[in-house]
Amino acid sequence: MPNFCAAPNCTRKSTQSDLAFFRFPRDPVRCQRWVENCRRADLEDKTPDQLNKHYRLCAKHFETSMICRSSPYRTVLRDNAVPTIFDLTSHLNNPHSRHRKRIKELTEDEIRTLKQQKIDEPFEREQATQELNENNEQNAVSEEGGEEQEEEAVPLTLEERENKDYLKSLFEILILMGKQNIPLDGHNVDELPEGIFASDNFQALLEYRINAGDEVLRKRFEMTAVNLEYCSKTQQKQMLEICENCVREETLRENNKDRGNDLKQICHSQWTGRHDLFEVLVDLLQALVLCLDAVSNDSSVRWNTCVAGRAFVLSSALTDFDFIVTVVILKNILSFTRAFGKNLQGQTSDVFFAASSLTAVLHSLNEVMENIEVYHEFWFEEATNLATKLDVQIKLPGKFRRAQQGNFDAEVTSENYYKEILSIPTMEHIIQELKDIFSEQHLKALKCLSLVPSVMGQLKFNTSEEHHADMYKNDLPNPDTLSAELHCWRIKWKHRGKDIELPSTIYEALHLPDIKFFPNVHALLKVLCILPVMKVENEKYEIGRKRLKAYLKNTLTTQRSSNLALLNINFDIKHDLDLMVDTYIKLYPYKAEFQEDFTPSNNSEVTGDA
Repeated sequence: MPNFCAAPNCTRKSTQSDLAFFRFPRDPVRCQRWVENCRRADLEDKTPDQLNKHYRLCAKHFETSMICRSSPYRTVLRDNAVPTIFDLTSHLNNPHSRHRKRIKELTEDEIRTLKQQKIDEPFEREQATQELNENNEQNAVSEEGGEEQEEEAVPLTLEERENKDYLKSLFEILILMGKQNIPLDGHNVDELPEGIFASDNFQALLEYRINAGDEVLRKRFEMTAVNLEYCSKTQQKQMLEICENCVREETLRENNKDRGNDLKQICHSQWTGRHDLFEVLVDLLQALVLCLDAVSNDSSVRWNTCVAGRAFVLSSALTDFDFIVTVVILKNILSFTRAFGKNLQGQTSDVFFAASSLTAVLHSLNEVMENIEVYHEFWFEEATNLATKLDVQIKLPGKFRRAQQGNFDAEVTSENYYKEILSIPTMEHIIQELKDIFSEQHLKALKCLSLVPSVMGQLKFNTSEEHHADMYKNDLPNPDTLSAELHCWRIKWKHRGKDIELPSTIYEALHLPDIKFFPNVHALLKVLCILPVMKVENEKYEIGRKRLKAYLKNTLTTQRSSNLALLNINFDIKHDLDLMVDTYIKLYPYKAEFQEDFTPSNNSEVTGDA
């Protein structure tokens, strides 16, 4: 809903994006001055908090000297700004009109008071500026005199403390959005009519916290136009990148042997992953059916009625020809991807070589698809042989026969039916899934696993990661030195001592004592350790894998963000807000961000945000 201007005889509203709107201040003295100048009788009995939450004044009621707009991202009022431009007489031309904004008449004393305020305000501003300059000079003198003294922790100024508290609030909101899977943008801006301002989810949460009493945010944005961006897209992206880096670092700190042993006890499970499930099921099906029949029919053993009933139901399901032919066909089709899938869940070297074998796997599947008639004939024969052993009638599904109402086409045999309804769609689905999951970029990432020393050894140290690492240039601290650094990395392991074993996992490589001398390699390994197909070296990350699947399932493609996804997946990570704030201030100095109203260095938007 739009915010209407609270000034009498003013009909402007906040959907006019070219016109800034400002809240009433919460400071009682300043708020009272706003109310007095508005001449609204119905506002006099309201508290500053009520006025701040529910009433706005547009920029037309302030002198231009009171409004600061040095960038397209922030329009703010000066700290002592008071509205002085009002239309208090136009309603008199239409005495019969209904006025919700009841206007009080100005007395001569009130007019003189307003004039005096206009005279005093420039003097107050000048005096405040002079005091600030004097303080800066004193600080400069004290710094010069203390150069020879030992460095001590310099106490933060009030302004610096307020700035850090403000940044903490912003990081808290971003972390909340990540944990709750809330997209940054709330509207498709391209679909909105021209001139309409619609706040995104990030700004909406800022507004909510301000209205809920967050004093830090209120002080920062109290005099900021409510219908303009409070925090630019570029700044949001910068803060999200810092959140992501902190999560990665915290993940690595937690990944130690003691922590892993504790998690193994917590997450202990008797189930193990298998890649031959359908093969085992086909081999055991006959024995399983005989066992269930014995439970449900054997009168010599007094089985519980409930147990016998369940055995009968299971036996009936397993001896349905639909089930038998489906299991047999799935067993045969998935045999072409079994080795590939097993390698993906193996050691780091297995994953690397699996990525190289994907082309061959797809070639095999496409060859089967081209000759599906021949392959399906063998699969169906195997299914009918198994059904014969179980004394199961081979026939078309009852649902299909009922739908045909007796009008059978002579060509619709059981073999043709299952080829069209099962074999062909399953083959098409698996081929498409492999293409969707393992894109060209994904394969490049997997091939960067040759950075792990054990993989380098298997490749006889003849690797070329530079070509595949191009996609990670923005994550590297020194991309210009990558080629030379990779050469040194290979030489280090090629000419190692005989008693030195090659690290076999990313985790081992990341914890090498001298990894700090290879900053680009270190950065690449950290990125690779979060690939979704990497082997889970700690049971804790199985939960993260499940949360990643849930995130992809529940989030629209246009609303996905790699930064927010990482926060969502690692919801249990402890977030060091002080570290995030200090990192942000170091990377994006305070003067550039907040005294100069922040002008973005580039116009790129956050990838994946909607």
